[in-house]
Amino acid sequence: MFLQRGVNIATQAKGEGTTTPPKKKKVEEEEEEGAQKRETKKEAKTTTTTTPKAKAAAKKTTTSTAKKETTPSRQSARKREKPEKLDVSSPKKKPKAAGPTKYHENSRREKGYKRVCGVDEAGRGPLAGPVIAAACILPEGVQVEGVDDSKKINSEEERELLYEAIMADKRIETAYWICDEKRIDQINILEATMECMKKCTETLPGGPVDWALIDGNKIPKGLEDKAEAIVKGDAKSQCIATASIVAKVTRDRMMREIDAKYPQYGFKDHKGYGTKAHCQAIEKYGPCEHHRMTFAPIKYMDLSKYE
Repeated sequence: MFLQRGVNIATQAKGEGTTTPPKKKKVEEEEEEGAQKRETKKEAKTTTTTTPKAKAAAKKTTTSTAKKETTPSRQSARKREKPEKLDVSSPKKKPKAAGPTKYHENSRREKGYKRVCGVDEAGRGPLAGPVIAAACILPEGVQVEGVDDSKKINSEEERELLYEAIMADKRIETAYWICDEKRIDQINILEATMECMKKCTETLPGGPVDWALIDGNKIPKGLEDKAEAIVKGDAKSQCIATASIVAKVTRDRMMREIDAKYPQYGFKDHKGYGTKAHCQAIEKYGPCEHHRMTFAPIKYMDLSKYE
């Protein structure tokens, strides 16, 4: 037994006849196999199980990928865009504004003012002839069909017909006041216009008014406590529009009478306004007695050559 052991030791020392015990080899194989199984399970778990951060990252990646797939590039988008067609058709006409109403008159009557008149002027701008202001009272329920701002009525014949209808209706009160060219040169055109407006409100057949609706942005002196200024009032108020027709037609008739005396100036056509033909006639013949001497270009002219 001692010898056998020695042989074994000697053999082991030479490295010969070494063998792995069967038991030990089997354990190592089992451990190796188990390690492989654990690695396989770990890889499977890593593949199937993801953390919330990983899910979010995966979702973000999917969304961005889909966006890239669905959103066209700038170049491709430009190619697909069709140029807008230009509208070369004629512009649409602006709808005609509603005519003057009785809103302002009625609102004052509701506050207790019974005699409410409208006031307008004609002839502030011309180089010749008078300035005239007219006042009109339209009773409740009374209205002349077709009445509008006189400047919007292009036909002189139509204005004449409206004037006749206004003057023929005895329910409508009308009055006008005239400042001629001499008065205009004396106190200036603005003061002359204000004077006409005030005087016509005082000469209505039924007596002074309780309230006056004045076309424009100024109230004449003496009417401050019973009047209001309405810009473009002849296009808003029925009684102001009626007054504008009375003033305009009255002055036009006067200018036709002046034209009969001084036909060389053409007053019947331009009504005294500074048209090219009128200015040429003044330069040729000099001003007449109906011209406003304080208005340009007359006030700058050398009048001695016409004496």
